[in-house]
Amino acid sequence: MLVRFVFPWPTTLARLCRRAATGDARAFRSLFLSLHPVVFAYVARRVSITADAEDLVARVFHRMLEHLHRYDPSRASVRGWVIAIARNLVVDHHRTLHSFAPLEGDGDEGVALPDLTALEGPDARTLALREQLAQLPATTREMLALHFADGLRYREIADVVGVSEAAVKQRMARALRELRARLVDVSREEATRYAF
Repeated sequence: MLVRFVFPWPTTLARLCRRAATGDARAFRSLFLSLHPVVFAYVARRVSITADAEDLVARVFHRMLEHLHRYDPSRASVRGWVIAIARNLVVDHHRTLHSFAPLEGDGDEGVALPDLTALEGPDARTLALREQLAQLPATTREMLALHFADGLRYREIADVVGVSEAAVKQRMARALRELRARLVDVSREEATRYAF
């Protein structure tokens, strides 16, 4: 069963961010408590060693605290801004370890993606989904992960990956159509393979 964290309104987070930037420790604590589950889930899906993930999450909040005065609500939601910080730290972490592979050409070299093998179930449909996801461009896979695994809205995904919200919607809709069509084809192949 998938449990979604009920997230505070973006305006509430922006207000807390402004108060925390003035030195309000209670506001920062509220920000931390609201954002920690999302940030930890994001980092943990992309960094396999728990101690490294915990260290990166602490660094995300440290960097957030250092840069609170720079946060501009007209440019990004608080959640999108913090996930962008986490994304940069995860990429740096993988670069440091030399454990990332350069990704195919749409300018997203070094983007750390979640481990697709985390999908459960050995059935043919799940295996086909893994295979089809792996064939998508890296940025599209990341957008899907940010939406379905991390629960980010389209606007927040746009903030994280640096494209327009319309581009996010378009790429995700196209990817989902393609995945659906490919999975239907796999189901048909499976049905004909076992037909008598």
